[in-house]
Amino acid sequence: MKYALVEGIRLEATTGVRGTCPGCSLPMIPKCGLKRLHHWAHRSTIACDHWWEPETEWHRGWKNLFPAEWQEIRHIASNGDIHIADVKTASGTVLEFQYSAITPEERAAREAFYGRMVWIVNGNRLKRDLPSFHEALNYAPSAETKARAWLLSDQTSAIIARWRGGSHPVFLDFGDADFLSPWLPSTGLLWWLTYIPRGRVIATPVHRQSVVDHFLSGAPIRGFAKPTPPPSRRFALPGFEAYRARNDGRRWRF
Repeated sequence: MKYALVEGIRLEATTGVRGTCPGCSLPMIPKCGLKRLHHWAHRSTIACDHWWEPETEWHRGWKNLFPAEWQEIRHIASNGDIHIADVKTASGTVLEFQYSAITPEERAAREAFYGRMVWIVNGNRLKRDLPSFHEALNYAPSAETKARAWLLSDQTSAIIARWRGGSHPVFLDFGDADFLSPWLPSTGLLWWLTYIPRGRVIATPVHRQSVVDHFLSGAPIRGFAKPTPPPSRRFALPGFEAYRARNDGRRWRF
């Protein structure tokens, strides 16, 4: 965890300091080595939140985009279970940054528990995910949306298939992967997945910073404009010339 309570104050891990867990109040010790991310760990091997996953630099980078007071927010379920949301915004929306594999059952349980929530998913955990997603885009038609987007089967890519069946927004984060498109940036990009009926999904590229700004201040999420089709080079031909042109076009060529 990023924070523990030290004399009642939420602090990041520091060598030589002892704290308690904001979730369960059990003792925590700082882990401040050279190889791993500085963090707090329970003295026991049992974490108080069974949904918790080991934190990576990717998690920490996302958390740090939001105010400290929004990070690692404690919740208590009706059965007494403790859950700690990665980020909870001022409007009450929970952001979960998911790196590890997650079962459909756990995902459904989290969505039901938090209600208003969004998934931001690391797309680089498995090597095959980016190539299969990229290949799916190459063969997908454009979606009938205002912004540039593609319409895909929800089984056309491994990572898309794993996240189907949920009821909350999913954003895929492939880092600085280059999608080899002249109108897409090579950095600062997320893919917004919108699952729709009949086993389909709309994949919309959006500006990463606009997603952050949306949850910080309610600013709109910004996608990319559809490419403008080139002007037609065909000219109207009057009467007989138009008739000849149509018939010439039907003749076999040898």
